[in-house]
Amino acid sequence: MATPMNCRESCAVFSVSSNLDEVDVSPVIFGGLLALQHRGQESTGITVLKNGKIQTFKGLGLAIEVFNHNILKSLSAPIGIGHVRYSTYGSSDIINAQPMEFESKLKFALCFNGTIVNYEELRVELEHDGYVFKTTSDSEVIGFLISKALKRSLNLTDAIIYGMEKLRGAYSVLLLAEDGSIVVFRDMYGFRPLCVGYLKDLEAYVFSSETSGLDAVDATFIEDIPPGSINVLKDSEITRLKVYSSKHAHCMFEWVYFSRQDSTVEGVNVFSVRWKLGEKLAELNPVEADYVVPVPETSRIAALGFSSKSGIPVMEGFGVNRYALRTFIMPRDRGYFARLKLNPLKQVLEGKRIILIDDSIVRGTTSKAIVSMLRKAGVKEIHLKITCPPLIAPCYMGVDFPTSEELIAYGKSVEDIRKLIGVDSLTYMTIDYLVEAIGLPKDELCLACLTGEYPEWIKPFLGKKRAIRK
Repeated sequence: MATPMNCRESCAVFSVSSNLDEVDVSPVIFGGLLALQHRGQESTGITVLKNGKIQTFKGLGLAIEVFNHNILKSLSAPIGIGHVRYSTYGSSDIINAQPMEFESKLKFALCFNGTIVNYEELRVELEHDGYVFKTTSDSEVIGFLISKALKRSLNLTDAIIYGMEKLRGAYSVLLLAEDGSIVVFRDMYGFRPLCVGYLKDLEAYVFSSETSGLDAVDATFIEDIPPGSINVLKDSEITRLKVYSSKHAHCMFEWVYFSRQDSTVEGVNVFSVRWKLGEKLAELNPVEADYVVPVPETSRIAALGFSSKSGIPVMEGFGVNRYALRTFIMPRDRGYFARLKLNPLKQVLEGKRIILIDDSIVRGTTSKAIVSMLRKAGVKEIHLKITCPPLIAPCYMGVDFPTSEELIAYGKSVEDIRKLIGVDSLTYMTIDYLVEAIGLPKDELCLACLTGEYPEWIKPFLGKKRAIRK
């Protein structure tokens, strides 16, 4: 759904490294994290290199709740990395907050966006080697693999290559080392976004999960970090090493749901994709209606595109409680959460026929709750239009639907789903037009949750019950 209660993904990363010793990057990192807050609202943290020493502050909650002027002042330094988190498996404990520090031959801290599919296997292997885990976060596996390689007298770059050879999954990682280097590396498929820009006034390179993070701090976009590469930033120079070359598998949800509408991901503008999806929905199974009503927030652009194509006016249909997400403690009952978050505008919608636009239906619980609220508000007809095709298979790359059984579309027809949700009609986007709207080659996108077709390397993990890490 458009609100972060039905389909969630893990985390965002951000870093700033200035060539000027007198520059304080901590408020800039804070600004970047605020811009990326939509990607994770459970915990946040910043690590800086201050007087040659790594220093970290992190806490549970939103960036604006965790940091204040005095804390940021205590983190004053010319180089640092930051993180906002939503846990896919590890729990919302402070111990799992990032960045995480690692004592090794070269002390470092790291944070990442993604999910390590072979986490359990790697953890067993590392525990056998004597590593003691204090968290349930995938980050600890990544850090210990690098530490293990450093112990073998490998340099930092070679240690990261060793880690990349062992890791299976989605990862966009920022690492800050005590020697003053920032190392950025990304899995070979490029599941999760990562880009780099330059902030001229501070003579600083900026790495961010989304271009909206660069824009927020007035940094100029340079490029997306190539999948399968390691980028080392030291002494104001970036050295890139290409480790893997393969077909990419960029997650289609970045354009449908995760990324901000003002971001550009892999060269494709998110706003334009959502507008096109709305236009296409207007062509699929057209019906007569009084208003087009988006489910806040990420469906608004699609609703505008739908309205532009169909001529049906857009109407604000919900009062939104924007404080309902100001906690890392999320209720298990998604229907209850929907009622806390949204309230239909009865005076606007009563007796009307509406086109309800949303980005996705995952479990269906939230959709049913919203439809029930609209019926109670006196809506005459509800025609639900979804910008994403039916989700029929679990995600192993960090999106929060790890089993087929919890997906409402698994094994059901569109008509079955329509009846379960209680709408007058239901229309999904087609896979072919989703690909067309994004504009990247189909074989460069990850569509596994829509097709059930997975990369060969992930097949040994299919069907395995993944324990929720506490």
